[in-house]
Formats: sequence, structure tokens, C-alpha cells
Amino acid sequence: MLDVKSRLEDLKSVAEKLAIEIEIVNLNNQEFQMQSGYCKMNGKNLILLDKNISLQEQSEILLHTLKNFDLEDIYVASWIREFIELEGNK
Repeated sequence: MLDVKSRLEDLKSVAEKLAIEIEIVNLNNQEFQMQSGYCKMNGKNLILLDKNISLQEQSEILLHTLKNFDLEDIYVASWIREFIELEGNK
């Protein structure tokens, strides 16, 4: 079983292959309320992750974002594919 840090690295690797930037920022200090998640900014795909949430929560946000992209033509760790297939069958 992979630990959370290894899983997070796997997810970041997939995001990189999809040209999605990941920024870990402090979302508590913003002038307006923001949550971790996917957005498009200046035409770029971006995932913002709050540095104050756990690595497990960061992993879950990445997983739920990546399942919305076409992963057929890129290498994705088997545990990620299994998760996405299970989610798709719900």
C-alpha cells in the first residue's frame, strides 16, 4: 500500500502530463473566500491546493479533478485508474 506522500506524487505527475499546474497556497489569507480545486486562469489549467489541508485531502482533490480528464493516452499509476473506474461505476 502506498503512503499518502507517494500517492500525492503520482497524482502530481499525472497533472503535469496533462499540463495542469498545481499551486499550494494559503487560502485562509485571501480577501475573498476560496476553496481548493480546479480552475482555469489566463487560459491555463490550474489546481489550487490549500496548504492548510492534509495531504490526504490534497490527494482527494487531485483525484476528483483528474477523473474529469481524458487519461487514456498517458501513463497513470494503476491505483489511480482503479479509483477512477470505481468512481465511474457508482
